[in-house]
Amino acid sequence: MLRSLILARGIHISSVNWSSSKAQLLKLRKKTGYPFESCKKALQLNDNSLEKSEVWLKEEAQRLGWAKANKLANRATAQGVIAFAIDNQKEVATMVEVNCETDFVARNKCFHSVVDVVTSSCLDFAKQQKALENSFSKVNLKSGDLMELSGAEGKSLADHVAVTIGNLGENVTLRRATCLNTRDTGLNIMGLTHPSNTTGSQFLSGKYGSLLIYRKQQGSEKINQRSMESSRDEILRQMCQHVIGMNPKSVGVLKIHEPIKSEEVMPAKTFNENDDSSMDSIDENNSNSTIEEDGMLEQAFLLDPSITVGQVATDYGIDVLDFVRYECGET
Repeated sequence: MLRSLILARGIHISSVNWSSSKAQLLKLRKKTGYPFESCKKALQLNDNSLEKSEVWLKEEAQRLGWAKANKLANRATAQGVIAFAIDNQKEVATMVEVNCETDFVARNKCFHSVVDVVTSSCLDFAKQQKALENSFSKVNLKSGDLMELSGAEGKSLADHVAVTIGNLGENVTLRRATCLNTRDTGLNIMGLTHPSNTTGSQFLSGKYGSLLIYRKQQGSEKINQRSMESSRDEILRQMCQHVIGMNPKSVGVLKIHEPIKSEEVMPAKTFNENDDSSMDSIDENNSNSTIEEDGMLEQAFLLDPSITVGQVATDYGIDVLDFVRYECGET
C-alpha cells in the first residue's frame, strides 16, 4: 500500500514538472521565435529560467550567425530591397539598399526585420548630421560604414546581419545608404518606392526608390491655377515617380518651354506603385522618348509628356534642389 502511494506521488510530481517545463518551452518559443529544440536545450542548460534561456539563445544565435556569415560571405547577392524613411517634419530622410541571394528571401519577414533595423539606424544617423549653411547635409554610406553603425539592443548592424544570415541560411549584405538632413534650411524631402511594400514592414520598400529635396515657393502669385486640381504632395510623389521611371542624371536647368510637340500624341501615363509591369512600359517609353535630356527639369514629365518637369514645378510652386535614385542590384 505504502509503495503504491509513493509511486503515485512520484508520477504526480513528474507530471507537474513536465507541465511546467512544457509551459516554459511554449512561452520561450513564442517570445523568441527560435526552434523548439533550441528552446528546449536552453531551458535544460539554464534550470528552466526564461531570462537566462533567452540570453543564451541570443548569444548562440550570434555565434552561429557569424559562423554562417563567414561561410557564405562569397555568395553573390543580386536580389533584395530598397527602403526609405522620412521623419514627420519631412526634414530628415534616408534610403538604403539591403541585398540577399534570392527573391524568395527578399519577401521573407525575417529579412524585412533586418531591413527595418538598418533603415532605422540610418535615419538616426541622418538626424545627427548638421545641415550645411544655406544648403543641406547629404552623406553617402558604403557597406563598411553601415556595418559599423549601432542598431537595436546596442548591437552593430554587422551583428544583426550575422544573426539574420544564421536564421535564413543565405548571404545578406548591406550595400549602401544615403542620409539627408535639411533642418533649419527651409527645405523638405519627399520619397517613394516602386513597387510599394505592403507586407507590414515598418518602412516603405521596393525594387526602386527615390528621394526628392525641394523648397516650397511662398509667393502665391507664382502658383498656377493647376495647383487647385491636385495637392502639392501628390505632385511631389509624381515627381519621385518620374525620377524612378525616367532616371535623370541631374536636376538640370529650369526653362519655360512651349508644350512639347511630337509626330505622335502620347497619352498621359498612369503609374501603379504596386505593379511591376508598369515599370516595363516606363522603360520602353523612356528609351523611345522624343526628348533625350539628362536634366530632370528639362525632361518630358512622365505622367504628362506634353509638358516638362520644369513646367510642373513652376505651376505648383516647387523648387527642386536635388534627388536620390536607387535601383536594387544596379551596377
